[in-house]
Amino acid sequence: MKKLKLQKKISLNVLTSQLVYLSVIILFAVILSIVKPSSLYIDLIIILLTSACSIYVCIKEIRNRKYRINELSKSVDIVLKDNLSKIDIPMVMFSNPTQIVWQNDLSKNILPNEYIYDVAVQLDKKFKLGEELKYISDIGNGRMYNALGSYITFSNFKCLLISFIDKTEETELKTFIDNTKVAVGIVFVDNYEETLQGLDEIQKGEITSKLDKILRSWVKENNGIITKLDKDRYAMFIEKQYIAQMEKSKFAVLDAVKEITNITKLPITISIGISSSETNLSERYTSSTSALDIALGRGGDQVVIKKDKKFDFYGGLNVVLEKTSRVRARTIAGALCDIIDKCDKVYIIGHKNTDVDCIGAAIGMHKISTSLDKKSYFVSDNKYNTSTKTVIDRIKTSNDYEDFFVTKEDIKKHDFDNSILIVLDTHKKSYLCVPDILDEFDKVVVIDHHRRGPEFIDNTVLTYHEIYASSTCELVTELLMYMENVKLTTAEAECLYAGILIDTKNFTFKTGVRTFEVAAYLKRVGFDISEVKQIFQTDFEAYLSKVEIVKNSEIIDKHIAISITHENFDNMPTLVAQAADELLSISGILASFVLCKIDSVVMISSRSMGDINVQAIMEKIGGGGHLTFAGAQIAGVTLEDAKEQLLNAINEYFGK
Repeated sequence: MKKLKLQKKISLNVLTSQLVYLSVIILFAVILSIVKPSSLYIDLIIILLTSACSIYVCIKEIRNRKYRINELSKSVDIVLKDNLSKIDIPMVMFSNPTQIVWQNDLSKNILPNEYIYDVAVQLDKKFKLGEELKYISDIGNGRMYNALGSYITFSNFKCLLISFIDKTEETELKTFIDNTKVAVGIVFVDNYEETLQGLDEIQKGEITSKLDKILRSWVKENNGIITKLDKDRYAMFIEKQYIAQMEKSKFAVLDAVKEITNITKLPITISIGISSSETNLSERYTSSTSALDIALGRGGDQVVIKKDKKFDFYGGLNVVLEKTSRVRARTIAGALCDIIDKCDKVYIIGHKNTDVDCIGAAIGMHKISTSLDKKSYFVSDNKYNTSTKTVIDRIKTSNDYEDFFVTKEDIKKHDFDNSILIVLDTHKKSYLCVPDILDEFDKVVVIDHHRRGPEFIDNTVLTYHEIYASSTCELVTELLMYMENVKLTTAEAECLYAGILIDTKNFTFKTGVRTFEVAAYLKRVGFDISEVKQIFQTDFEAYLSKVEIVKNSEIIDKHIAISITHENFDNMPTLVAQAADELLSISGILASFVLCKIDSVVMISSRSMGDINVQAIMEKIGGGGHLTFAGAQIAGVTLEDAKEQLLNAINEYFGK
């Protein structure tokens, strides 16, 4: 393009000068013809000859200069290529991503052709997408190169010039710095007081000594240091590269600690939170503490590693030990009453596909609010299954619940200033039936019993998160037990009892001493248990469908049952949960998974006898829950695709 512009400029200069000469001659010829008219023909001949000479001179000048420019260009190209060949950087020029037109000797000697062609293809893709022409990759022998591309335009075609900058030493240095970064870990002894309760000082000292020895030996093997902060808490500092080695062994220290069981009947377990991604030690310590909170919120006996914005989990195969002390429940009850008493209105919300446990807990919170003379509302998306509708219809017979159940549309004109939002039966914003409503409140309370995941509602004024509990109804009922001015009606007690009943599968899963104490408290109100059982009755067609689900199940690895149903009844979530429970009654089955599809969402209900952690499997596909029962929802996929994802998660869980 530059050559063409230069040629045009030269031609224009020559033409201008010749036109000036010609104009002067014509002017003199005209003047001469005026002075002497007889010389007109002679003047015309002179003008024609002069014009011909001028045109000839222009053409000759343009050709000569074009020749000189081409010669100069060739000389420049030769010099350029010679100099590019001498540059100590591998360089390659492509006419297209599969055709090399030139490369210097360094690129021929260092870079394999396959690698060069691959880089050219990648850079060409980036060019078409309008991205920066930069590509970092390994050539296969440990050498890292940063390929920088640019398109050079010649007279009628473009070439891709690629320069390969050696980044090996820089990459190795960055890797070394990253590997030697100090990771901070917090080790916590789960249920320390409960485990050592009833033992004498000698036995306590022996257990503590064994635990201390195991932890210090484990940290020393990984070239780290550990120090004891409290009777049940340690801080450790280990280089990041050794954390990777620990991950490969799946943190065998968890099992080593559990072997200290010859003195106490309860297992000794530990939880560990680790972080290395933050910029300084102070931030890493804070982050490791948060990771430990997640580990404890998931039941303990596990390791949680924070890596940038995601978490990795190891362990967590124990059944959560029930806490025997009610001190926390009494403290939470008092704090909750103080918070509600200072607010004008109370809004209550649960998770998507609201179940009986969530509704029962909401009714309990409504009772607490009305006892403090506060108006309360339960916000939902109106998507209820048959059992939930039955519970709501029963409680609506009371005038106290006439305008309790509302939707987001119903409260659009409400003023949320000095109001409180109570989140029940979930701790994840994305699981809320109306997630956006969370942003409307400055004061939020969370009450939940599910194992804690990476996503957690932050900035709460109060959190009552106890995973030992069978249900949210159990937690709320315990709060009611410490409020003397609250008197439950028969219908309210039935709803709370129904929530406990469905989450414990008729008192067979996650049922502890406190679960029965709560059930006894509700029974003293005077409801009829047979009335509660009617809530969960299904029609004959749905029952046959449940039997068909069990019949069509597939047994894999001799111990896992998977079934898919294409039916779509109103109470489908309850139906598949019941089918999953039925599959566990088959001899040899340790875990069951039932899949159904509601609208565009595939729902998976899973159950376990405790030997297989179904929560860990469900988390791999975006779900969660408990060790023995969990679930997941996958949007925009077919049942077959969801089953494939489930099988991959199961294989990953077993390390296949």
